[in-house]
Parts: sequence; structure tokens; C-alpha cells
Amino acid sequence: MKKFISKPAALIKIMLLAVLAVSFAAACGYDDVNEEKAQAIAAYYAGDAEPRSALIDAETLKSYIDAGYVTPDGKKVLILHIAAQNGTLPATTIKGAYGVASDSYVMEARSDGPITDSAMVASGAKMDSFLRAYGIDMNTLVVLTAKSLKNTVNTESHSQMLARAFWTFKYWGFSNNNVKILDGADSYFATLYPTMMESFRYGMPQPSTFSVKDLPGQQMDKYRAPIGEVLGYAATGALKADGTGSAIMVSTMNAKTKLQVNGVTETFVIGNTRFIEGRINGETQLALSGNETDGYDNSWNLYVDDVTGKFKTNEELTALIKGLTTDGTAAASFLPADKNKRIMFHCITGRTTAPHWFVFKELLGYTNAAIYDGSWQEWTNLSAYVPANTQDTFVNQLYDNGTLISGKAATDYLSYNGTGFVKKSTNENANIDYSPVMRNLNWDTARYTKFLTMGAPKNNTNTYDNEYAGDGREINTADKNYQAGKGDASSGGNGGGASTGGGSAPAGC
Repeated sequence: MKKFISKPAALIKIMLLAVLAVSFAAACGYDDVNEEKAQAIAAYYAGDAEPRSALIDAETLKSYIDAGYVTPDGKKVLILHIAAQNGTLPATTIKGAYGVASDSYVMEARSDGPITDSAMVASGAKMDSFLRAYGIDMNTLVVLTAKSLKNTVNTESHSQMLARAFWTFKYWGFSNNNVKILDGADSYFATLYPTMMESFRYGMPQPSTFSVKDLPGQQMDKYRAPIGEVLGYAATGALKADGTGSAIMVSTMNAKTKLQVNGVTETFVIGNTRFIEGRINGETQLALSGNETDGYDNSWNLYVDDVTGKFKTNEELTALIKGLTTDGTAAASFLPADKNKRIMFHCITGRTTAPHWFVFKELLGYTNAAIYDGSWQEWTNLSAYVPANTQDTFVNQLYDNGTLISGKAATDYLSYNGTGFVKKSTNENANIDYSPVMRNLNWDTARYTKFLTMGAPKNNTNTYDNEYAGDGREINTADKNYQAGKGDASSGGNGGGASTGGGSAPAGC
């Protein structure tokens, strides 16, 4: 019988051979195969720009299961059920699926330079451990699912961990041919094939020896916006809330706290949960649902059809997406016509913003969409200032519902005038002392926070590098080096140590 190699399998083989050839050429002084490598890599990612190519429908997945968990082109199919943020899994899932608590695999405490954050992207070493444990390699189609695409209750945040896991695969270089999200997740699949809902698969798959070093990779800057990039945009005025700046930053947290001056609501900001609050200079506050009186919600459920539990059509999504595009309270569209424009998303820790990123990047086709990985947790912990005393009037004096705290005035928010902070309504200088813990003013975010309000001084246990003078992109750099075989970046930073990856010289030179 004649032996066949499917087109996708042949493509992967060509790509790997091209990568090996370039590794040999680089070590031996040749560069005439660079074009072949580039073409193979471009072919591997060719379908990624196609809107909705990251989705797989229930009918297709069922056909793969019936075929023995294999695709028509010979890939093995691995179904991973991503647990809710609190780690819980349902009693049943799609036949043959493994349960994964994604926090254990795809997040890690790391630093981009000035401060360590607890919920950054997983390092190469941690990602390799995950891939090998589940037997993932280049001939695997990973199908990610969850209990539902909707957030059923606050403690069961399904979509955010599902999308965050997908984003991590993309960051490390997987194409949409190798990793997909099940449209409608388990809830829709179960309506079509109720008899295929079973207990989770026992045990683990046959492990692999695969590494992110075996991927074309170097996708880090495309998918992850580090503090160095974000602060650079904010400090130079490159961001515009109406989407007309050189880049767009989107806060996806709910904005329901009324920010008032002299009793008049000027805009809405997030709840008083951090040491400083407000909005990154020039960013757009997402405003999917709500009104100019009570504020706005940004539930992921709004992206999902109420009947099917699948994602809405692109036409419906485009009509839905609005934001606070001025300093006022009215929402309007900010979607750019340029699908290659840089769009960055943040929430508190980089989890809840992931479904929003997924909708923009993978459904609507904004090819340069990224997650600000440190998010508001990192941004607000980099303030170099604290109020001089706990009674200062620039402390945000509003509850989430907009009512005034007894005996206090409404928020008199701050702005930075180049030399110091002034109060909005009076233009008088605010009495602010330097923080005793963070003195690295090159990374001070308070100066680049619009509608700035501050809480009382707090005990701060964060670890700062007050001598840091880098570019604030340490994780992206370290992960590129790891993937290229130049070091072990398992702890963040620049990495180091011996490598057995693609950076070593092949024999025969």
C-alpha cells in the first residue's frame, strides 16, 4: 500500500527541517536557508489571522472522537477541560477529557523589572512541564473546553481561565491549527450529545518530550504587553480614548463608581479596590452594558448567545462593543478600521480580561491584540506616592453605588501638572509625600494615571527594584531566550544556565 503524508503533516515536517537547517546554517556560517525557514513559519501561522479560526464546533469535535480522537490529517486530539478560577470541576465533561486547574500550569510569579507580580505568564520551564505531562507535541490538536462560556456565579469564572489558557498557548507559539476553544463549551456539546458526557478521564496521557523550543515561536511581543510598553504609551500621550491614537488600551473591569466633582458625575471608574485608582492616561474604559446614570458592566455573558451558549456572530459582537471614549459618561464605539492596530487589554490580574482579548483577537480578527499581563495589580503597586495623611480630601470618598461617605466631600481627583499633583476643582497643590517603599520614579505610574484618586497609606510587602534601569520587558526577553535555547528562564528575568535547546551547535561543523 502506498504511504501518504497529509498536507498539514508534511508542512510540519518541512517547517521542522527548515528550523534544523537554519540552526545548522547559523552555527556553520551559512544563511541561504533563512528564506525557506521564513516561508515554513509563515505557512504554519497562515490561518491564524482568519477570524474565528480558533474555534472548533461541537459537531466537528464529535467526529474526531468517533474516529478515535484523531483528525482526518492524523493529529491526535487532546481535550482539556479548564477548571473554574476557584479550581472546581463539574461532575461530568465531554467523553475522554482531562481536567486541568490552569493556575497550576499557565501562571507564575515573575518580574518585568521594577516589581514582581504574582500572576504573570508561565515561564518556558513551567510550560514545558505542562506540555510533557499531557503528551502534547506538534502532532496534537489541543481542544480547550470548560463548563460553559458564561460566568454562572462569581466563584465559577469559566471563560476567563479558558481564554487565559488559550492565550498562554498562543504566547508560546502554538498556531490555531494546534490549539482551539470549543464553541459553546460543554454546555452546548451536552445539548447535542448528552450520552457523551461522562466522568473525567482517569490517569494521564503518555508523556511527551516536547518543548516550546520545538515551536517556531518568538510570538511573545505580539500577544503580551509588558509594563515597559504600556508605560511608554501612557507617558508619551500615544493613547487616545476614542481609539485614534497610535495604540489602544482598554480597561475591561466594570466601571460603576461615580467620580464626582462638586456633586457632578464626570465619569465612571472601577471600584475602590486598590491603593490608587483611576484610568491609565488615554485608555478606553470598556462599557458594554449600562447607562450614563448608573455606570457600566462588562460581563463576558454578553458575548454569548442566550439560547445556544455559543459566541454571538461577529455582527452582533461589533454592535455590542462600546467604551467611554471621552472624559464623560457616554459610551460610543472605538473599534478601529485597521485590524493590525495595537490593542491592549487589562483587568486586575490579567485573568478576567482574557475573554475580551479572545473576542477581539480571535473572533473579530484584530491581529495585534495583546494582554497587559501585569494589569491593574502591577500598575497600581508602582505608585511612588502616598497621601500625607489619612484624612486628605483627595482620597476617593464614594462607595461603589455613588453615595457619599458620611461627613466627607465627593472625590476631588488629582492630575499631574509636570511638577506635582493638583486637585481637580481648585487647582491647588495636593500635599503628597514620597512613598517609603518605592522610590524608582522612572516607573512611577501615578503620574500617568488619569482621574487619579488615592487611598490611605498601607503596609506594602511588594519587592521593588529601586535601582532598575531596564526596559520593563524582562519576561518577554527571557522567554525568547529560553525558546531560542539561550538559557533557562524558569524564574523570570534574564535566565541563565546551560541549554539543550536550539541554541547548541549541531555536529559536523
